[in-house]
Amino acid sequence: MVIDGIIGGLVKRYFNDCEEEVLANPILFGDYLQSDPTDEEKEDPRLYEDLKGWAEVRTKMERMLEDYGFDNKPMNLVLFNDALDHVTKIHRILRFPRGCGLLVGYGGSGKQSLTKLANFVAGSKTWTINLVRNYRESDFRLDLQSLFKEVVLVPKTFLFTDAHVVEEGFLELINNLLTIGMVPGLFPEEEKEGLIGPLDKEMRAKKLPETKEFRWSYFINRCRENLHIIMAMSPAGDTLRLRCRNFPGLVSNTSIDWFFPWPEDALCDVATYFLQKVKIDEELRKPVTSHVVMIHQSVQKYSIEFDAVYKRKNYSTPKNYLDFIQNYMKFLADKRKICDFQVRRLEGGLATLKNASEVCQELSEELAIKNAIIAEKKVVVEAIIVDI
Repeated sequence: MVIDGIIGGLVKRYFNDCEEEVLANPILFGDYLQSDPTDEEKEDPRLYEDLKGWAEVRTKMERMLEDYGFDNKPMNLVLFNDALDHVTKIHRILRFPRGCGLLVGYGGSGKQSLTKLANFVAGSKTWTINLVRNYRESDFRLDLQSLFKEVVLVPKTFLFTDAHVVEEGFLELINNLLTIGMVPGLFPEEEKEGLIGPLDKEMRAKKLPETKEFRWSYFINRCRENLHIIMAMSPAGDTLRLRCRNFPGLVSNTSIDWFFPWPEDALCDVATYFLQKVKIDEELRKPVTSHVVMIHQSVQKYSIEFDAVYKRKNYSTPKNYLDFIQNYMKFLADKRKICDFQVRRLEGGLATLKNASEVCQELSEELAIKNAIIAEKKVVVEAIIVDI
């Protein structure tokens, strides 16, 4: 890009002694390379350092992903370079006190999965609401009460997606959590004393004021430090724009991470990962992968033309790409099953014809022998007739 060239030229001109470090690609920083959240006995150094390159980060994240599957539902993730970049950004957000994030990307781009992985690497737990029939704001408030009772003692990450927005009032509560750290009127006065109880010993040790207002403020601050809110939203349509305008805390109190369309190398990696389990001739595997990527990119290309000509938008999301690969695998398996059935049917018919041919041959041989015997008997019979 032009800007990259300009920056590179300025760095070479004025900062020649550190040119290699400044222009390194990628530039990844984090504090998880030497840490191990699964080892409770080992002291966690958490050194914020240069993570060097993709290979080191990928090795670490693949091991973390495998460890995540031991205690949770395994995730089928392809850790291409963009995914590693996003998981590093989300992990950095979660490691900041009061760190909250807004992940913006179309469905299937990996927002939720990468958040769960980054949260696991950060040594925290993921918390989310469970939508049921007739789930309303009153139910959401009860769930938030349960969350605050847990988060006062241990860090939690509240994963909130646009699918959870059953009512727009939910976002008002989220906006309050982001801006002031508490939903007004969430707890009745008689319950506040019990909530502050676990912090009394710590407050006495620090010789802090024991007034009711200060103790409640201390409780809120502790919850804000332990609570991380990660929102996964889709930019399709005008919904997100209107929500950000109505609830400014979604933008002003979060770190925004944009999930752009997957690049070609990421699409190839994903297709290769899923198709490696499919039985395909090796000389055909690369052309099939390239064709799958070309189809998805062509849909994105023609969607732009479709919007320009007909003023109608068509979204080709990573979820569509994954569904396309799954459908290809399904149709391939179905067609192979049909072909195998037809082959078995043809083989059965050929075997029957072969057996019939062999039986006919045997019968022909037996018939020839019988005809010879009949000819001999005929001569004897004719001689007997003459005598008679």
